[in-house]
Order: sequence, then structure tokens, then C-alpha cells
Amino acid sequence: MGLRNLGEFVEIIKILREKCPWDRQQTLFSLRYQALEEIYEYIEAVEKKDREKIMEEIGDLLATVVMLLLIAEDEGVAKAEEIVESAKNKLIFKHPHIFGDKENWGIRELLKNWEVTKKDGMLAGIDHRRPALILAHRLGEKVSRVGFDWKDGKEVLAKVEEEFSEFLKAKGEERFKELGDLLFTLAQYARKEGYYAEDALRFANKKFIERFSLMEKLAKERGLKLGEISLEEMEKLWEEIKTVI
Repeated sequence: MGLRNLGEFVEIIKILREKCPWDRQQTLFSLRYQALEEIYEYIEAVEKKDREKIMEEIGDLLATVVMLLLIAEDEGVAKAEEIVESAKNKLIFKHPHIFGDKENWGIRELLKNWEVTKKDGMLAGIDHRRPALILAHRLGEKVSRVGFDWKDGKEVLAKVEEEFSEFLKAKGEERFKELGDLLFTLAQYARKEGYYAEDALRFANKKFIERFSLMEKLAKERGLKLGEISLEEMEKLWEEIKTVI
């Protein structure tokens, strides 16, 4: 992998940090949501399999990371070299099968080691601000590394049925709590089956938007206006659209 132009890239970011009014006023705090946006834009590009957009978004992520390194120095958090050194040491520590004496370790032993060696507990580093379904997936993924998990998807489905039954029986605030338990368990079922519940819901959202937009268009073509026709009429249009998408 040739990265000969990386030094030049870093120099450009340094110039921007020094001379551009916008870049000069940024802080670690002010860039927190921009960093998050860049991640989501990268995810969208990958999902669309758009090569040009993927390249662009990886570049934007790189620029954001370099900017954060420079700002960390300016704010006295740490020198860029310290951050890079810390990251390097962490990678070496987390890969004893490559840089240590655990050549025979497989992925199961490796993942378990990552979790049990965490000083503040296995779940201490989890960011609670991430989307709830992704967080549920990550929680299940992490504790599974020490064996706290269902055997397979069938076992999780049995738990889903149990949680759904409890949800139906619950009332008021208890139903709210049971809904959360049900969603959490569904996220674990998705994980055991090899995909993210977040992706499934994103797909369902996208499909709903496409269908509803087509339903609006179809209604307009027929001289109808949503909100002025009955629910039964809208459901007929919806069923018609479902045969297309």
C-alpha cells in the first residue's frame, strides 16, 4: 500500500488549520457531530457500492482524523505522536497472535482475550449515543465473547416469543419496558443470523418511503388527495403499490 503522499496531505491540513478561518476555530467539541456525519456518509456510500463516493468519504474521514490530531495538540490534550504511539501499542497488545507468543490462537480466543483484559469492564467503552439497535447488537456481540449467549437463532426465537407474550400481557409503563426487551431480543436474533437489525429496519424504512411516495403519486394521478380520502381507500392504493415494490 503506497502512502507516499500522506505526508503532503497532512501538511495541507496543517495549512488549513493555520490559515482558514473556519478550520482555525474548530475544536474537538465542535467537530464531534461532523465526525459522526462523515461516518454515516461513508456507510451510505458503501451500501450504495458507489466507488467514487466511497473514495471521497474515506478521504473526508482521513481529513477529519488528521484535523482532530492537530486540534488535540492545540488544546493540550496530547501530541499527535503520543496518540499514534498509543494506538500502535494498543494494536500490538490486542494482537498477541501476531506480535506475541499466541501463534495458535484462533478468532474465538482472540475476541475473548480482548474483552477479559479490559480494565474497566467489558461494556465500559460502549458508546450509549449510537443508534439503539446497533448498540444492542454490539452488547450481545461483546458478552458472547465470554460465552454469555444463546446457542443459535432458534434459541433466540424462543426468547422472542416469550418477550412478545410478556409485551402483550403488560400495560402502561410496563408495556413500554417490555417493548424494549422485545426489540433487544430481536436485535440478538439478527446478530445470531449474521446481520444487523439496524440494517433490516433501514431497509424497511427505505421500502416504506418508496411505497408511500408511489402511493401519493398514484393518488394524484387518479385525482385523489391523501388526507381527504378514507383509510380504506388508502389501504387499497397501498396494496396496489405493494405489487410493484
